[in-house]
Amino acid sequence: MRLVKSISRASAIAAIGLIAATTVAVASDGLNLPRRVLFGAGVDASPQGIKVTLVVPASAAQYAGIRVGDVILKVGQTEITSPTQFAVMVKGLPAGEPVSFVTVRNGIRTIVPVILHPAPVESDRNVPTRYEAVMVDGSLRRTLVTLPGDVHGHRPAVLIVGGIGCYSVDNAADREDAYSRLAHDLGRRGIVVMRLEKSGVGDSKGPPCGTVDLASEIRSYAAALDALQTHPFVDRDRVYLFGHSIGTLIAPRLALSHKVAGIVIAEGVGRNWIEYELLNLRRQLELEGEPADQIDERMRLKELCAHRLLIEKADEAEIEKLEPACKELNVYPASAAYMQQAASLNIAEPWTKVSVPLLAIYGTADFVTAEDDHRRIVDIVNSSRPGLAALRLLPGMDHHLDYAGTRQQAWDLRVRQNRTLPYDSQFSDAVADWLCARERCFDDPTSAGPSPPH
Repeated sequence: MRLVKSISRASAIAAIGLIAATTVAVASDGLNLPRRVLFGAGVDASPQGIKVTLVVPASAAQYAGIRVGDVILKVGQTEITSPTQFAVMVKGLPAGEPVSFVTVRNGIRTIVPVILHPAPVESDRNVPTRYEAVMVDGSLRRTLVTLPGDVHGHRPAVLIVGGIGCYSVDNAADREDAYSRLAHDLGRRGIVVMRLEKSGVGDSKGPPCGTVDLASEIRSYAAALDALQTHPFVDRDRVYLFGHSIGTLIAPRLALSHKVAGIVIAEGVGRNWIEYELLNLRRQLELEGEPADQIDERMRLKELCAHRLLIEKADEAEIEKLEPACKELNVYPASAAYMQQAASLNIAEPWTKVSVPLLAIYGTADFVTAEDDHRRIVDIVNSSRPGLAALRLLPGMDHHLDYAGTRQQAWDLRVRQNRTLPYDSQFSDAVADWLCARERCFDDPTSAGPSPPH
């Protein structure tokens, strides 16, 4: 189902399921977290083993001669039965040493030696990135801390609180990754930025991301915020939150439990969850051009399916047995527990208590959230503290902080054509303008001679 899948901030690399393993440890403030290496292929289930669906150029898989359509039967002496088992298996393999993969191509069984490659790191000579870690619920999570090139003393900082889903924020090879572009653009203005890798994703340890609930995810961002506020290059009194997509539910709650200097939100949710889902589904069905009577029937079913799963918390198999349409209508990029916790939240409540400046940004090409929700959040904050919150519209920006044109164009490009789009640099400008009106930023963002972020 397109509805909530679209709210995830997954990059193209994360979405194709590239398999990662680990390599040498990276130390940060006494916390050691292994750095992963990449296999470089997307896989899917098949009757024999797992089938290769994509091979990344210049990857370990390509260098080993793996091709799309190959079926992987074994890794070493272990038979492979599912993509999940394969991911876990590969994650434990050593880097730089040949490992035997048993494959089948055109009916011919072959032993292929594969040498896994270290994952690339971000290398911007003007804005370096430190690969650090924080402890969350007894296991380590990767953080990426982007620093101004000539950092000295204590600088203002931003924690990025990302969208829903099990994507990676550690995408050095993706030059259009929105969070990386934002981090490097703000770094050139003298602002420290931290990104957090989710549980079980990339280098991060912890339970598989797909099993984590919302409360656990909030705790992970709280731990990251604690680490950022005590970072040696950060002024702990000048730390801001940026909440994107479902991160707009998390950011105001963090602001109530931590001292922050301000909040930026973008492409978020400003009404209770099921109400949001229903409005979102209608919007997307209309963009798809569905007939009016079919739209209304889908809306009826969606309300039924969502209520049973998210409010009644019924078993998914039982729900689908009684109403088969729910198998499609209740597809989410997070666990049922995560979604049930989101549905239980009073979305407006924390905004009534926020007492720090707020900038709400909305891209007019976003088909996943609504301008009205952003206006509602701004109005709630300003109702008790006039002038504290502001709304800025960015023409042509879509939900992923990329430039798409119109909402219909964004739908056609992303959903119908399955295309990725270029990052919209006007978003970095909007965030930097607002922050630099409050902080001491570098006067000329190009004074250090900008280089590509990766």
